[in-house]
Amino acid sequence: QDRVQESIAVQLSCQNKKKDGQSMGWSIEDHGTYYIIKCIVEEPEHPHLNYSKADGVIGVDVNYNYIAFSNVNGQGQLLSSSCLYFSLEGKRSGQITKILEAEAIRLVDIAVQRNKPIVLEALDTTLSKSAGRYRNRKQNRRMSMFAYKKMQDSIHSRAAKMGVAVFEVNPAFTSQIGKMKYMKQMHISIHQAASYVIGRRGMNLKEQVPKVLRAHTERKDGEHHWKQWSVLTRRFKALRPHLFYHVSDQSDPLFSKEICAYVLTQVERDVLQKYVPKVWLEETEI
Repeated sequence: QDRVQESIAVQLSCQNKKKDGQSMGWSIEDHGTYYIIKCIVEEPEHPHLNYSKADGVIGVDVNYNYIAFSNVNGQGQLLSSSCLYFSLEGKRSGQITKILEAEAIRLVDIAVQRNKPIVLEALDTTLSKSAGRYRNRKQNRRMSMFAYKKMQDSIHSRAAKMGVAVFEVNPAFTSQIGKMKYMKQMHISIHQAASYVIGRRGMNLKEQVPKVLRAHTERKDGEHHWKQWSVLTRRFKALRPHLFYHVSDQSDPLFSKEICAYVLTQVERDVLQKYVPKVWLEETEI
């Protein structure tokens, strides 16, 4: 209330409102038997943003109906990981904005409590993560872009007000690295694993290919380490994430026999026949 009164006083007193005034907005909500009049003012950014990664970061993977985040320490180790869930199904744009702003506040509060900056993927990752199902593909794409951009903007805005720096990183292979390297090891979901990779990337840490997967790729001198992940992604992208909970401790066979307990698609069978004994797949054929 004090902030609103201060903004109104400034607007009333300044002679050149365009030059010296403050941004303000008004909205009226009709609730049938009563109205709510809201005054909207801009909160000033916190004068001291926390850019320090010495104690680690909060890695964030933004998805259509939840935010996965990982608390990473100064050595790049995972301390904890969780998700903030919400639903946008059937919501109008104004409702979506309010929901995403509320989730951004929850996320930034976590970063404030842990005194760590936030690391996000750059926005060009968003369309590949669309989980909403709207009326048609064109509307799907437009609503997904709106939701992701609104979430990113909301996080940046709230973080600036609370003194939390936000870093953005290249999104290349974050989900695939999380799936193949950390999901089973840390007993977390693929999106939590991706948020862990995002956090580590924000700390400029490299992701070496696990020993068990090195036999299935190769790295030439001078080649960027992402090249290996590119090769592995092409080979294993068709496999659903839960199958990687059954990667074995040896490169041959790469997967344990429990993987054949699942109902596998034909595409998955075609991939897996290169990495498990053929007889395992024959035993599970219907």
